[in-house]
Order: sequence, then C-alpha cells, then structure tokens
Amino acid sequence: MQKNELNFLIIAFIYVGTIMGAGFASGREIWQFFGVFGKVGYMGIGFVTVMFMIVGFMTSRIARLKNTNDIGKIVAPSDNRFFISFIGWLMGAELLIALIYMSAAGGAFFKQQFGLSSFAGGAVVVIFVAISVMGGLDRVSKIFRFIVPVLMTIVIITCILVVFRRGFVVATETAFEPSPLAGSWPVAAILFLAFNALGVIPIIASAATHAKSEKHAYSGSIIGGLLLGAIALLLLGTMMTDMDFSGSKDMPMLAFSEKLPPFLNLLYSIILFFAIYSCATSNFYGFTLRMIKGTHRNLKIIASAGISFVLGLMGFTTIIEYVLPIDGYFGVVIVLMLIANYIKTEVRHRRRIKE
Repeated sequence: MQKNELNFLIIAFIYVGTIMGAGFASGREIWQFFGVFGKVGYMGIGFVTVMFMIVGFMTSRIARLKNTNDIGKIVAPSDNRFFISFIGWLMGAELLIALIYMSAAGGAFFKQQFGLSSFAGGAVVVIFVAISVMGGLDRVSKIFRFIVPVLMTIVIITCILVVFRRGFVVATETAFEPSPLAGSWPVAAILFLAFNALGVIPIIASAATHAKSEKHAYSGSIIGGLLLGAIALLLLGTMMTDMDFSGSKDMPMLAFSEKLPPFLNLLYSIILFFAIYSCATSNFYGFTLRMIKGTHRNLKIIASAGISFVLGLMGFTTIIEYVLPIDGYFGVVIVLMLIANYIKTEVRHRRRIKE
C-alpha cells in the first residue's frame, strides 16, 4: 500500500469492515450485548456509536501526530520503550483471538445454514485463512473498499424486509438472561466497545498513516463509527420484532433471512461467510506481523491456526457469552491507555506549536 492513497470513504469502509465480522453481521453480538436487555439496549447502542467515533478519531490523531502505526506507540501513554514493546506484543496476541472467534463462527455458520458439522466449518475457515496468510497476504483491508458497501447494502435490505413483513415493535422488559460477565446494559456496552477497539486500533492507525490528508483520516474514522452505530441500531430493531426467535438462534439475522426469498438468504449467507473470512484474515495477518518472525514462519502460522481451531470448538455462542466479555475487560484497559496517550500527545503537540 502506497502512502497517502486512502480517502475518507475508504477509511470509513475499513473501519466498518474490521468490526462487521460474523458476530456483528449475524446479529449474535448485537443480541448478546444489547438485545437481551430489551428497550434499554438502544441506549447502549447510542453510547457505543459515540465512543466508536471518539476512539476512531483519537487513534487517527495519535497516528498522524506521531507518524506511526506501531500498536505500542499508539496505545501506551509512556515513553518507556520496554513498556511500549510489551503493549505492542500484548495487542498482537489479542489479534489471535479473532481467528479463534471466527473459527467458531464458521462452525456455527456451517451447522445452521447447511446442517454440517461445526468442526468442518471451523476447519474450512482456518485453512483458508492460514493459506492466505502464508501466501503473504497484505491485509484484506484493501478489499474492504469493494466488499463493505455490498455487505452494508445486503444487511440493510434484509433488515428492512424483515421489519416490513413482521412490523416494527418497541421491546418491553424481557426475561432473557445476559452474560454473567456483562449483567447490565452499561457494562455490556462498555465491553462491546472495548473488545472491538482491540481490533480497530491497529487497522485505523494504519489507515490514518496512509490517508490523503489529516481531514480524510479524521473524517473517515468518525463516519465509520457513525455507520457502525446506524447498522447496529437497524440490526437490533430487526431482532426485536421476534425476541424469542432471536434469542434461540446462534446467528439470528441469518435465521431471519431464511424467511425471505431464497436468493436473499443465499446472498446473506455468502456475505456472512466472507465477513468471517475477511475479519479473521486481517486480524490473523496482523498477529503474524507482530508475533511470528524468523525461521519456520509457515510452520508457526500453521501451529497458531491449529491452536485457534481447537479453541474455537468451544462454540460461537459460548465465546460471545464468556470469552468476549473477558476480552472486553482487557480492552477497557487499552481504551483508557489510548485516552491517556491521546491527551498526552495533544498536550505535547500544542506545546510544540507555541514554541
């Protein structure tokens, strides 16, 4: 990727594509972190929408002012090179969780859509991702500019058709059980923001350093966050049309699409699988850049992918209910450090201007 080639729209699509993986597009994450709380779930989405824009802007600002996409330097509010390196490696390791998550998503997808073993679905995802990364794939964010508009369009059309057929309802109090690790809507919203931020920060930092200008970098991040919030709101409203149905499915939106004309269900299936593959590949490639160096690189990639596959057998719903909230608590620390680093970086920048 050449310097200064990304405009604000491409950056917005990269932002959306990074987060809008299987959990988001399938509706499972939106249901688990917002839908289970009924109508107050809308308040949670309002909060994360604003925070998505803020986190995107802060990440872009730090990357532009420091002229770096190094994860440690973007996050760590310290000048200690050992601490910066530690944070960078820790964030790199966190990117591996995305492959575990997407392996489980592939399993759930194959089981729900085709009635096949979840073992087979997870294996297909992991094999495709490993082959792509071993071939030197230069981050699938390059193709987000093409696939994300299609993904967004199909998701929006599906949501509108479901709501049109079933009627829009405003949820009341429900008896659905939230994750024990995210038992209230404020906690769930914060954790949803936090674990997504772990994947967003490296990608948006890279995009910002390749933006045509500061204006493109900042506006792209803000628009991307706004688009994510709007889509999340639409997904939640759609699933609220039948809460019992939504709560009973691993992938609620895929299940809703099955009630629409077959070609729409097929389109949603194709896009959902691509979302699984692209999200897993982009994050796993980031992991390999940070964590897998030196000799026997391909063997290390295969071993890491194999471990991810095994851990992914825990199941898609289980990972979203338990693993992602734990990941979210770690993400909270990262977001707090990002905020501190942003403030420190801005203060230094303003001092330099005055001097």
